[in-house]
Amino acid sequence: MQTKPMRAFALTAFGALCGAAALGGCASTAGPPTTATAAPVAAPLPPAPGVVGGAVGQALDEKDRETAVAAQQQAISSGERKSWRGAHGAYGFILPGPESGACRDYTHRIFINGRPQEAKGQACRQNGEWRATG
Repeated sequence: MQTKPMRAFALTAFGALCGAAALGGCASTAGPPTTATAAPVAAPLPPAPGVVGGAVGQALDEKDRETAVAAQQQAISSGERKSWRGAHGAYGFILPGPESGACRDYTHRIFINGRPQEAKGQACRQNGEWRATG
């Protein structure tokens, strides 16, 4: 049997632990607290540069869009026609125009389910690198 001073010490220590740790469930005899968890939300993808980021590129899945963007950048940088073929059946080519000052126009033709779609864009040099601006 515990003596009164020992019992008072035990209760005081228990109370101090609950208050100091702010555990909220110390005085409760219920089960563990439940927490609501929200489903993870996927961050939206940044827009693809140039015409692939527009209406023409919206019908492409993510992997095919990456392939199209890489080919578009290569064509713009080199000034030479570049073809590409995605993993899911889409394909296309980019025809860059001649440099005009620090910019060049280009045409990107994309075939989705065999149907051609075409868009025109422009790329300009920024800090020595070609960037699709539209």
